[in-house]
Amino acid sequence: MRVSTPAMAASTDASPALWRVLLWPHARRLLSMQPFWALAFAAFFKSMEMASPSHSAAPFSFLHYLAGNLIGALTTLSVAAPLWYLLARRQWQRSESARLRHEQDGMYALLPRPTLLALALTVYLISAPAAYGLWILYLDAIGAWTAERASQASLLIAMIFHGFSMLVIFVVDLLRVKAQTLHRRAEQVQRLHAQAQLQRLQAQLEPHMLFNTLSNLHALIDTQPAAAQDMLAHLIDYLRATLSASRVGSLALKDDMAHVQDYLALMQVRMGDRLKVRMDMAPEVRDVPLPPMLVQPLIENAIKHGLDPLPEGGELHIRAFRDGDMLSIQVRDTGRGWASASDLTPHPGHGFGLSCIRERLMASYGGGATLHLVSGPASAEPASRGTTVTLRLPLRHPLAPIPSC
Repeated sequence: MRVSTPAMAASTDASPALWRVLLWPHARRLLSMQPFWALAFAAFFKSMEMASPSHSAAPFSFLHYLAGNLIGALTTLSVAAPLWYLLARRQWQRSESARLRHEQDGMYALLPRPTLLALALTVYLISAPAAYGLWILYLDAIGAWTAERASQASLLIAMIFHGFSMLVIFVVDLLRVKAQTLHRRAEQVQRLHAQAQLQRLQAQLEPHMLFNTLSNLHALIDTQPAAAQDMLAHLIDYLRATLSASRVGSLALKDDMAHVQDYLALMQVRMGDRLKVRMDMAPEVRDVPLPPMLVQPLIENAIKHGLDPLPEGGELHIRAFRDGDMLSIQVRDTGRGWASASDLTPHPGHGFGLSCIRERLMASYGGGATLHLVSGPASAEPASRGTTVTLRLPLRHPLAPIPSC
């Protein structure tokens, strides 16, 4: 069964705009490198001429070679562009698999290999003599074309040099496109892995919290119906936000914090006065986008492993503020702290949230985001006890989308 996306259908039907997909990006990429290649080949051919035992008394200058390479490059692209576009458009319109290959693997995957080789040979046979003729016209126009130079630069030699230049540029560009494809696939795999981690995190966060909340609701319905209704409203908002989080790649900090507030409201019903919460969010960071459910695992860890085990509970302080070009989010609890570094090692039911956050940060920000944890030991005095987790996210980093299922 074939499935066509709207973008594919639009590109197939809108032929006048098809050149923007099939031609312009590749032509722009190749054109951007031509000055470099012209300089490199001019230096290479000039050095070969100077090293030749039959060094001429009237050698070509570096500028002559530079002009020849620029003329050759522009001639080749002028011949290749329309031929490539005609073949690529035909393949694009006939084969959906070809469109997918072009989207996923780049321009060289669009045409079958025999067609691609035939195209390269045709371009070479047309552009090499044409470029040679134009170069002679240029040299003659500036008075640099002499009989002695004509004997050095025959059509055969020019075609050999032209073919060598085409081969080098083609191989380098092919490797460049393949490297970009591999990088894009690696990013996609990383994003899919982050999405799987998010879903696993949601599956881990929800069941035990849901059961505890329903148990508390059952106890409150008869004795405190108003509190039960308020708790049920928070539960509905929390579940709605949790379901929405798996369908979006990012959301504003204020929306993620609203999700956190619903979660904390449920926890406060369960823990009562044992859980005290302070939340400070600077106005300038309220609309900063970030991956969904990035803060809640820190909140849950702080409550589950820091505050809840203490009979007296403690305080949870959440801060979000701008720190230079970074968004800093701090979650600090006055709980029991960590006994040792081994407590930070992920194992079933403990520490998964932190490792998941690190992987999601890497998928969304590369190496631009950090997660830092400072904790006083469990044996410390209450004033020195507790844990502070700090997230630092780049404010101007283009957030990589986490795809939904």
